[in-house]
Amino acid sequence: MKQAQPNKKKIPWGMLYIIATIGAVVLFGIFNREFGNVFYTITHLTPGFLSIAVAISVVFFFFEGGVILLLMRSQSIPMKLGASMKIGLIGIYYSYITPSSTGGQPMQAAYLRRDKIPVGLSTAVLIMKFFCYQCAFVFCSVLSFIFLYGKISRENPGIIPFIVVGLIINGGSILFFGSMFCRPVLGAMCRFVKWLARKFKKLSARFHMLESIDKFQADFDSYTDDFKEKKKAVVWGILLSVPQFILQMSVLYFIFRAFGYRQAGYWEIVAIQSLLQASVSFMPMPGASGAQEIGFSNFLRPYFVNNDLYAAVMVWRFFTYYLVVIAGALLVVADQLLYGRSQPEQ
Repeated sequence: MKQAQPNKKKIPWGMLYIIATIGAVVLFGIFNREFGNVFYTITHLTPGFLSIAVAISVVFFFFEGGVILLLMRSQSIPMKLGASMKIGLIGIYYSYITPSSTGGQPMQAAYLRRDKIPVGLSTAVLIMKFFCYQCAFVFCSVLSFIFLYGKISRENPGIIPFIVVGLIINGGSILFFGSMFCRPVLGAMCRFVKWLARKFKKLSARFHMLESIDKFQADFDSYTDDFKEKKKAVVWGILLSVPQFILQMSVLYFIFRAFGYRQAGYWEIVAIQSLLQASVSFMPMPGASGAQEIGFSNFLRPYFVNNDLYAAVMVWRFFTYYLVVIAGALLVVADQLLYGRSQPEQ
C-alpha cells in the first residue's frame, strides 16, 4: 500500500506580491527626500486651486477608463466602467514605476487574462488605446508648439531642439504601433520572437512559448479583422483622448495659481506643459524621473519667478506622479487581496 505523499506547501505568490508592492512604495519615499518636504509646502498654498487639481486628476481617470471601456465593448468584450478605470489606473501605475513606461500594457494584459480575456485580443485593444492617446498627445503638442513658438524663440530658444526631438519620437511611436495592425508587420514580429524562443529550447518547451505566440497572433489578427468594421470606436477613442490629455496638462495651471501667480493664461500653461511632456516622455527612467524635474526647471523658469521654482517642482510631481503611484499601489494591494479571497481553497 502506497503511502500518501505529503502535500507540498503552496507558495503564497499573492501575499509576496503585496509585500513587494508595499516595500517598493516605502523605498520610493525613502529615496525621494523631497517627498516629505512637499507636505509643508502644500499647507502654505491656496487650497481651492489644489482641490481643483485633484478633481481634474479624478476626471482624467474617468476618461482613461472610458476610452478603454469604449474599445473593449467595440470588440464585444463585457466590461463595466469601474473595471475599466481599475485597468486604466493599474496601467498608469506600472508605467510610472518601470523604465520607459514599458510595464503598463503588459500588466494590464495580465490582469485582463485573469478575467479570461485572451492576451492577444486584450493587447490589441490596449495598444489601440495607446495609439489613440498618442494621436491626441502629438496633435495637441504640435498645436502648442505653433502657439508658443514665437515666445519660446525669443525667451527660451534652448529648449526648441528638445521639443522637436520629442515630437519626432512621439510621432514615430504612432507609426510604429499603428503598423502592428498590418498583418505582415505583426507576422514578422511574431516570427522574430519565435526565432528567439527557439534559442532557449528548454524554456520554450516548458512554457509552450511557440504555441502561445501562435495563439497571441491569431487573437491579435481577429481584432485587426474586426477593427476594419469598427473604425468609429477608434475615431471616438482619439476624440475623447484630446480632452483627456488637456485635463492631464491642466493640473499644472492650478498649481501655478495656487502659488499666487496669474501673469499667464490657462492655455499658455497647458501648452508649455504639453511641450515639456513631449520633450521628456521618452526618457528611460521610471516616470522620466530626473528628466521631468530638470525639464520643469528649464521650461517653467520664466513662470515661477519668486524663488519658488524648486517648491513648484515638488508640488507638481506630487500631484502628477507620487499621488498616482500611491493610489496605484493601494489599488494593486486591495485588488490582490480581494482576488485571493475570491479563489476557492485547494
